Amino acid sequence: MLNKVNGIVIRRVEYGDSHLIVTFLAEHGRKIPVMARNAKKSKKFGYALDLFYENLFIFSQFKGMGTLNSVDTLNSHYNIRSDIFKLTYAQYIAELIDKALEEDDESKFIYRLLKFGLDHIAEGADPAVIGIIVSLKCMPLYGYQPNFDYCPVDDSTDRSQFTGYSMSLNGVMTKRAMAEDERTLPMSNKSLYFLYLLNNLPLDKFSSVSISEDVVKEMESLIFQLYDEFIGVSLKSRRILEQLTR
Repeated sequence: MLNKVNGIVIRRVEYGDSHLIVTFLAEHGRKIPVMARNAKKSKKFGYALDLFYENLFIFSQFKGMGTLNSVDTLNSHYNIRSDIFKLTYAQYIAELIDKALEEDDESKFIYRLLKFGLDHIAEGADPAVIGIIVSLKCMPLYGYQPNFDYCPVDDSTDRSQFTGYSMSLNGVMTKRAMAEDERTLPMSNKSLYFLYLLNNLPLDKFSSVSISEDVVKEMESLIFQLYDEFIGVSLKSRRILEQLTR
């Protein structure tokens, strides 16, 4: 049976001396692995099997893994490869989404999220900010929801008073409440406010935003700690990011 599906390459693994197993996230939100025979020794597919290429994949499949026949590139996301930070954040986004989606799961939203991340990084948006947005949107897929809305100690919803995030209570903390929890991480009010905004921001409402480097780094640090504390997923790309941004 011949299939034609739009999708984005999120993983590629060498198989034997000449073949590749390419996994792409289809536009209907399912991960599809296909065998690209002789891809390492032939120019048939060109660069279209590189990470982040958005293609029309044509493949045959009867049982098990399909066999790739041809590809037609729709968007190479070429600009991502021009900068090590863009490239690494794109790898982080793809890896985070890949691990959030089980092999048999299907989610159109997660495809939109991947395309959102890659498109905006390629178009020049701050890759760290895009990484934060994707990280926040992925958290519920891992079964976790952060709380940037109210303080779990005094129930305050006054965002101007939030000055920390509690790891034990999973929520923003006011200065008064921070004294009651030794596992509260001090945070700037601005960082917590931006996290609240980005967490609730619909993807189609995003436009270019200017956030200072210090605030972005503080937000990203908290995001990483939340993943460590409540999710526990291990990402090779994140380790590279942390080395690059030290």
